[in-house]
Amino acid sequence: MPNPRFLKTAERWMNKDAPVERVKQRPKQQTQTSAKTDFPDNIPNSFLFSYDGVHGQFFQELIVKNNEFFSGTRAEIPIGSSGEVKNMHIMKRAGLVTSIYNNPQLRSMNLYPITPAQSEHLLKVGNLPTPGDNWEDLALVLYDRSSEGENPREAQALYESLKKHKQDLGLSNSDLENRLIVVNPGIEKDDGSNYGIKPIVLPGLTQVYPHESLSKVGEDPEFNGYGLNGGLPLLNRLGSGSRTLYMPDETKDIGLRVLCRDWDLGLDAWDWDLAYDDGFGRVNFAPQARAP
Repeated sequence: MPNPRFLKTAERWMNKDAPVERVKQRPKQQTQTSAKTDFPDNIPNSFLFSYDGVHGQFFQELIVKNNEFFSGTRAEIPIGSSGEVKNMHIMKRAGLVTSIYNNPQLRSMNLYPITPAQSEHLLKVGNLPTPGDNWEDLALVLYDRSSEGENPREAQALYESLKKHKQDLGLSNSDLENRLIVVNPGIEKDDGSNYGIKPIVLPGLTQVYPHESLSKVGEDPEFNGYGLNGGLPLLNRLGSGSRTLYMPDETKDIGLRVLCRDWDLGLDAWDWDLAYDDGFGRVNFAPQARAP
């Protein structure tokens, strides 16, 4: 099956000048969005994950530690000496987060990949490096853990980890049945996974929350502004604008997907390939106000 992100990108390039008709709809009901996080949203700047530069030594050490844990899996990072680290995706990103979490020296530097809300803030203030030249997988979206959905083994593993740590995450049993954004997930090896790894919760670091816009299905609503509340626009901001929120077409059996900021600044919560290394994927890091 062709990769959905490739097909979507090709279609959007082919139709970028074509008029698009949208029907503006007001939601019948809005739900409260909760984004419990220790990461500040209003960070002043970020920098791309690179082999060199001002943070090159930190990144080189991070790559070594990451590959000690995840060599032979889809989270392994190629060795390099200069330039941006390319071909990044959510599983590699989760490997980096896990490596920082497990290493006190790396953790003391207090540098982490940006969150979805931080990405939106940086877009708003114009301090996100070259967003039109790349895309960035920012989080996982657990829609359900159906055996008929996408990435069922990984979805079930993440659900079990969420259930195990629900008290630390501030989640109730009913929350676990909702669609959830999972920021800063970790990974661990799993020989039975297609990726050689499975997502897990890193207690004290992983952030999990519902978002009202995850209720949208089968539409590509447009919006203006920025998703500063949890990284996605609120329902009352959807309907018209210059940016697009891409959601799954399915109404059930959706599984585990990726939340991505696209090269055209749209937000994509429908792609099911957790390790899409097309060459344009990047990761932005930023200093955080305090270590989680």
